[in-house]
Amino acid sequence: MKTRLDSLTGLRWYAALLIFCYHFAHESDYTTSAHRAELLKKITLAGPSAVSLFFILSGFVLVWSARIGDKPGSFWRRRFARIYPSHAVTFLVAALLLVWEGKPLISSIALGNLTLIQSWIPNRGDWWFGFNGVSWSLSCEFFFYFSFPFLVPLLRRLSVRGLWTTLIVCNVAVILIPFLTNFVEGATGWNSKYFIYMLPPVRLIEFAIGIVLAFLVKGGHWRGPGTIVSLVLSGIAVFVVALDVPYIFHWNACTVIPYTFLIAALARNDVRGKPSLLRHRVLVYLGEISFAFYLTHEMVIFGLNYFFAPRPLSPLAQGSLAFAISLAGAVVLHAYVEKPCVKLLLPRRRHPQPA
Repeated sequence: MKTRLDSLTGLRWYAALLIFCYHFAHESDYTTSAHRAELLKKITLAGPSAVSLFFILSGFVLVWSARIGDKPGSFWRRRFARIYPSHAVTFLVAALLLVWEGKPLISSIALGNLTLIQSWIPNRGDWWFGFNGVSWSLSCEFFFYFSFPFLVPLLRRLSVRGLWTTLIVCNVAVILIPFLTNFVEGATGWNSKYFIYMLPPVRLIEFAIGIVLAFLVKGGHWRGPGTIVSLVLSGIAVFVVALDVPYIFHWNACTVIPYTFLIAALARNDVRGKPSLLRHRVLVYLGEISFAFYLTHEMVIFGLNYFFAPRPLSPLAQGSLAFAISLAGAVVLHAYVEKPCVKLLLPRRRHPQPA
């Protein structure tokens, strides 16, 4: 029987919350002094690194929950059922929001968003962030899901030393990739954000980190810092290091090692049955709706910007309202779209009949 990794579910909530804070600070219109606005933006600068945490978690959890003898088609169908219906619904909401704001609905961008190919289009922010902007990461995730049935058998064959080597190489690669941006831009014309942050094959490295990490933890081979040290290192990376490194390093390069440590430490704690505040039932529930929260929050921020454009609120008032509406939307989306569609689109597992 697989151990439930409730601490990682709780961690998902904090990752989603960090992204919310980043988007609110950098995209919301509110009344405050320029100094306070800049301070808020600076504090939340590492918000995009939470996407890196999601990508590593995705690889880890998929290995942890993998079914013996699972066929690629069955795996892809389950991932589609869990992800796409919520994406489709929030796409429609985003389209209505654009109509309300009097903005055009561009059919090519809409098709790119619905087919989740937007992250494959170089240097086109209008494609990446069109309609529901956060869905660009689903474009990467769907590429990960396609790759998963082919990656796992290869990585499973590695020895313990091979797994450790792969883990180290992948972490170092994430750190070094920003140094290649000038060369890549000269050779291809791709800007740094597309190459480092949006391009699915590059982000696949973080997904692979999660896969290898899961094999090490499941096999009892993980040797790394504990939860407290990992939390401290992650906090330093997010709130100190990310503020001082060049901009292209704050997306994932300065946080990938602490996040690797943190995920492994929390999972190992759950396996050993050690106490964890992240396993509190409220945090676990918030982690379960974190995907829905992620899909709804940016639309809420933009909607409030438009609604309060004549008289913007204070950061506290507008932030609280954006958070409350996003959370309520996440509860509804999770309960009435995500969960029912999983039941509707997936066949029921048959139980063996008694002789």
